Amino acid sequence: MSEWPVVSEIRTFARVALLAVLLAGCAGGPGLAGETLRLRGAPVLTDTVVQSGLSVPWDLAFAPDGRLFVTERMGTILMFESGKPNAKQLGSLRVPDIHSMGEAGLMGIALDPAFASNGFLYVCASRRDGPDWRNQILRYKASADALAFDGYVIRSGIQAAPIHDGCRLAFGPDGKLWITMGENGAGKLSQDPTILNGKVLRTNTDGTVPDDNPILPGATKRTYAYTMGNRNPQGLAFQPGTGIPFEVEHGAATNDEINILAPGKNYGWPDQEGTGGVARGFTDPIWTSGTATYATSGAAFVTGDRWGSWSGSLFIATLKEQDLRRFEVTGTTVVPKEVLYDQKYGRLRSIVLGPDGALYLTTSNGSGDRIVRIAPQ
Repeated sequence: MSEWPVVSEIRTFARVALLAVLLAGCAGGPGLAGETLRLRGAPVLTDTVVQSGLSVPWDLAFAPDGRLFVTERMGTILMFESGKPNAKQLGSLRVPDIHSMGEAGLMGIALDPAFASNGFLYVCASRRDGPDWRNQILRYKASADALAFDGYVIRSGIQAAPIHDGCRLAFGPDGKLWITMGENGAGKLSQDPTILNGKVLRTNTDGTVPDDNPILPGATKRTYAYTMGNRNPQGLAFQPGTGIPFEVEHGAATNDEINILAPGKNYGWPDQEGTGGVARGFTDPIWTSGTATYATSGAAFVTGDRWGSWSGSLFIATLKEQDLRRFEVTGTTVVPKEVLYDQKYGRLRSIVLGPDGALYLTTSNGSGDRIVRIAPQ
């Protein structure tokens, strides 16, 4: 028997019930006495390509006025009028001395919390600086249609390499700039408290070390390092409401991870993979992919009534599996749920919640890359 008649009857009942509540409120009855009827459920999603023909767009960020900033790994910052389909490109800037090789190049981008007044944006760039190949945090100032270099936030101290070079930027609710940094294929760097690779970093916008950064075990002073024992983290998202930092990193042949970051904690790599490291002094992830790897990359939370029962979920983009994955979050527990857009757009790198409440994804296929908007209806 077809299910459509039943669905039709349910919808009719819902409409009648909603109308009854509204009429009761208008008549002075109890219907609107501080309560709202909510018919919550999974949203219907629509996906739309908003920009195409890009070259490995690594990350993106929205300005308060709706402008969309995008980094391309080969070294270009693009500025679009908005996140609407085929929005006009207002300007672009080639970051000088970019040495793009393998996973390295122009990567994360974040806008200053006071961007509306100061126009500052920050990027992570793998650059040749004299004889050194470094990952640097650069600050630019945006005008209506142009970008200009404003200075270094971090110039030295972070090694660049063609693998495990993930560098995601995000401002936390504390106003600090957070930076994920891979260990460049040298696992031992993750356990060296004097090295900034294989860590999650935290800095003031002027490049000074925050007074409340931890002193890592084995270190003699505070540095930019906030956590250690990280392999190749490329996802960083702060939970709405709590401000808790969730970090996502690539595993080797197993155990992609989701971690909750805490100051001074050691997440085990390369001495410990997956769970079971607490007895050895390590902090366990709150989720791992187990015997598989998905090449987990960007991460973002969604909120709002338009997302229905999915509001509060954590979404993660994957490169190897070429899909978008939803995780249900309850406290410090995450549970994997739906797998979306499986191989439809290829490798997915970044994911950002836009000002319109939709998710924006970047593809990482090497040519003809796109930005895709996923909107709940």
